[in-house]
Amino acid sequence: MTETSSRPVSVDIRVLELLASKLCHDLVSPVGAIRNGLELIEEMQEEEEGGPAGGGSIGGFLGEAVKLIDHSSGQADRRLRVFRLAYGVAGRDQKGFGDARAAAAGYVEGGRTRLDWPERVPHDMTAQRRGVVKLVLNLVMLADEALTHGGLVSVAADGDETAGRITVTAAGRPGTLNPEAAAALAGTAGADALTPRTIHAYLAGRLAESDGFRIAVATESSERLVFTAEW
Repeated sequence: MTETSSRPVSVDIRVLELLASKLCHDLVSPVGAIRNGLELIEEMQEEEEGGPAGGGSIGGFLGEAVKLIDHSSGQADRRLRVFRLAYGVAGRDQKGFGDARAAAAGYVEGGRTRLDWPERVPHDMTAQRRGVVKLVLNLVMLADEALTHGGLVSVAADGDETAGRITVTAAGRPGTLNPEAAAALAGTAGADALTPRTIHAYLAGRLAESDGFRIAVATESSERLVFTAEW
């Protein structure tokens, strides 16, 4: 089991650079696909204007390009909604789990991970705690990252604003947190040891510390990883 420390939180320039690298990496694929779709539409229009080159075929390509743009723009939008709440100021003061639940569902949509986050978890009193929405979304993303072959991410909560517990469980293969990510989450990895792959775990741990949460991670089996946050 690993547990985050309670020492003062500090973030240096390298951490910010790595976070920027992660965000760009996660967004470059859907945004690039949107650009490819637009270029395909432009090519089809040029062919159509150049002469009779089979309008039916062009129409088919155009439809595929529109589908590509629609899928990719939706993916980029869903990721941005999660990043806004998980990393931005908005998530810290967010009350209620509704927006976070929708954002998390969108984040895993189209992937190999499914989300089990009931509308009452079991109740939203815990969502009145400052920073808890940010916390849950960061843990959901960590659980999703751990399930490299897909699986089920479950969210549960108990307590209220003054004392409570959030549990995020990753069930599936491999169901473990790699040592580098575990060290980053616990804060035992120095900034020079961080990479774009581990920066999220590091930032999640530091954000949790800054809001007074205690995070523990337990590997219950080869296919079950449990993140627990208490206050």
